[in-house]
Amino acid sequence: MKQIIAIIRDEQIEATKQGLESIGLRGITFLYVTGRGQQKGKVSAQELGTSLNRHLRMQLESARTGNTTRDGKASEVPAPFHKDTEFAFGFLPKRMLIIIAPDEEVNRIVQAIVNANQTGKHGDGRIFVCPMISAIRVRTGEQGDKALF
Repeated sequence: MKQIIAIIRDEQIEATKQGLESIGLRGITFLYVTGRGQQKGKVSAQELGTSLNRHLRMQLESARTGNTTRDGKASEVPAPFHKDTEFAFGFLPKRMLIIIAPDEEVNRIVQAIVNANQTGKHGDGRIFVCPMISAIRVRTGEQGDKALF
């Protein structure tokens, strides 16, 4: 039994859900998280495209109109944005998926997540596969793989 933890782009959640449903996966947990990886919270205007979530759009609009930040300093961002303009958000919104699966299902699940999220750009995400010692279904007391289905 393994635990699969995947950190993916927020805007890829529907494609990921569809990909996992298409292979018959039923049990999955999605969490809203923020974080940063190799890109250190920096995103180019070209990468942002039309997939901005509400929080990032508000930050950009605040910067574009010259509003001040929490520390009272003015935000200056050129408008319109050149495609190579980088924005440093610090932490970017992501989704974390947690899946517990039998060993023989792990490769199919990981491949479905990769297929739904691979764009070739920074920020596509990470997948971690960890060993699980046990699982217990609270309602029935079943343990191990029996508790998963």
